[in-house]
Amino acid sequence: MKPVVFDFDKTLTNYDTLFGFYREVDGSSPDFHVKRAMLFVAALVYKARLMSNDKLKSFGIWLFLRGKTHEQIECAACTYAHKIKLNKVYEEHFLSVPQRDRIVISASLVAYLEKCFPDELVAGSALLFSDGRVAGLAENMYGEQKLSWLSRRGIDQCRRLFTDSVSDRPLMDVAIEVFLVDNGVAKKVKG
Repeated sequence: MKPVVFDFDKTLTNYDTLFGFYREVDGSSPDFHVKRAMLFVAALVYKARLMSNDKLKSFGIWLFLRGKTHEQIECAACTYAHKIKLNKVYEEHFLSVPQRDRIVISASLVAYLEKCFPDELVAGSALLFSDGRVAGLAENMYGEQKLSWLSRRGIDQCRRLFTDSVSDRPLMDVAIEVFLVDNGVAKKVKG
């Protein structure tokens, strides 16, 4: 199988969705704005390449999701999935590919990705639970991890890749065609 692979944030949406999920889960917390400021500082440290993507995501999960129950995460994921706006790439490209031939693979949390695409093959970052509560990040579906996920399923090449990010370079290398997405517009850059 040579699937058509779609990233999610800024590919099938025009924005990053992770912080919105943090807000969905923890937005009513009295210290939400302090946590938000702390995440902003961590994001600057990440942009300066002084922190890895894994550490940044783990920090965000620690700030906003730590200690939340599995039920709280599932409930918030259902609510949040209905708020996410999909873009023209979804309408024009994703829906034109037969369902059996497409995969959504993203660094976003699989908890809400599965709610957005309940009948699709979806891979995303996963939360670690201990005693029914969020304890951290189990897997960060970022960069090489996406390629590893495909390899574990016997997929060593994809027909087309739609992404907004050079962090998907490992997938670009195994894609026959690559489309870079910017503000809902897909431009072919390979193949």
